[in-house]
Amino acid sequence: MVIVETPRLVLRELTSNDVGALSGILGDPAVMEFSTNGPCTEDDTRKFIDWCLESYREHGFGQWGIADRSSGAIIGFCGLSQVDLNGVQEVEVAYRLARAAWNQGLASEAAAAALAYGFSQCHFDSVIAIIANRHVVSARVAEKVGMKIDTYTKYRDWDVGIYRKHLEADLRIS
Repeated sequence: MVIVETPRLVLRELTSNDVGALSGILGDPAVMEFSTNGPCTEDDTRKFIDWCLESYREHGFGQWGIADRSSGAIIGFCGLSQVDLNGVQEVEVAYRLARAAWNQGLASEAAAAALAYGFSQCHFDSVIAIIANRHVVSARVAEKVGMKIDTYTKYRDWDVGIYRKHLEADLRIS
């Protein structure tokens, strides 16, 4: 199911048919350098997709596949997921792109679309991004989509910055 389209991308629900393409991306050590889970095997990717499918059913959102709009090829994932951050339930935006898709503004395009969906369709008041302190590129993506540093903390033994975006005042539901 298509969630949202942007000028260059389609964010859609992942399916078991995406295991091969996505495992190639998530198995790349460069792509997963700043993931607390590290590079994924094909089995890890299958479990990740199963987790996404469960999230779609349970919450109505999750991590979605990013497909190139012109070719339909999966180039990564981006979406929203429930996360426990220091005992508090938050909604996190996350993104991973194949190396071939880096440095083209695609992560920002996907993250902006996911945030817009979260605020307009899911009615979240705020969304966070958990970013390793050393991951300056991801921090730039968060800032580009209007997120601001909220705090610094530890997450799964990593030193991270918590970026946050609040629902804009003119979008708040009365």
